[in-house]
Amino acid sequence: MLTGPGPSLASWAGRQKSTPWAIMLFIGYWLMFAAEFSMIRFRLGEDGKWIASTADQPQAWVGLLVFGVAVLSVIAAVGFIYGLARESRQTLWLWGNRELTGNDVVHIVAWMHVFQTAVLILYGFVLEDSLFAVGTVAGTLESAVFQLFLLILIPLWFRGRLGEIGVCRPVRIKQMLVLLLVLFLLIVLLLDVLVTNPIADWLGLSLSSEREQQIEKEIVSAKDTDLLAALASLAVIGIMVPIAEEILFRGVIQTYLVRRVGAVAGIVLSSFWFALLHIDVALFAPLFVIGLLLGFVRHRYQSIWGAVLLHAVNNMTGVLYYFN
Repeated sequence: MLTGPGPSLASWAGRQKSTPWAIMLFIGYWLMFAAEFSMIRFRLGEDGKWIASTADQPQAWVGLLVFGVAVLSVIAAVGFIYGLARESRQTLWLWGNRELTGNDVVHIVAWMHVFQTAVLILYGFVLEDSLFAVGTVAGTLESAVFQLFLLILIPLWFRGRLGEIGVCRPVRIKQMLVLLLVLFLLIVLLLDVLVTNPIADWLGLSLSSEREQQIEKEIVSAKDTDLLAALASLAVIGIMVPIAEEILFRGVIQTYLVRRVGAVAGIVLSSFWFALLHIDVALFAPLFVIGLLLGFVRHRYQSIWGAVLLHAVNNMTGVLYYFN
């Protein structure tokens, strides 16, 4: 709901300088997404179930696609940033009191793709390995650099209108806290029994997850390094990552989709995107269900903070489990 005057004609005209480039980057984001999924391979494990893993080297056509998209993305990023720079000199629309639009979503995804392209170039062509060792404070921050970027980008982009994406006080807080407790218990006690294991058995999928194994390795390495590294791991995975992911998915994406296609479809679509982002075939189903629960909490209580709290407690529980 608008709380002030809409964008002026000048701001609308200014926005068009960056929007075509943003659309190109938005398309590039999904092409890179598709390329990542094309590298997933399945092999039969000893128990007869399919184990999903990522290929060490992409197929030739995938490599060419990634290279082509990366080159075009660099060109588009230059035009995108130049267009935004011109807009910022001509109008203050970026800081205006406007309603969340599809243009905002496209621009946020465009910035995400610019960042991911820069990371691809840095780690694919410049560096031979990570900058910092796994298990150190710096290494933990490096592993979550994308989420850190989101925590800078989204509040800056929505400066002056954070309430539009649910960064505000929840309604019916006491009721929300009771529901969060119930949902957390359901996730801990019943998610595997009712969702994860049955769907994996039905599809013949192993629950061996490369992503979970990498997270476990980072947490255990941090625990074995020193107390500061362990606390950094808990803070990053248990607090920073949930806030970043919720402000993106339940804040920006779900808010827009709910307004466009309704509450049910908006929550389902944003949850599907949330599960896809993790690129984890083995745990896609539980991630999707958790996304639905987080989306319901955000929508019912008109704030992202309930979803952030549930997400944070769930993540912290996982970190503390590996600390044992």
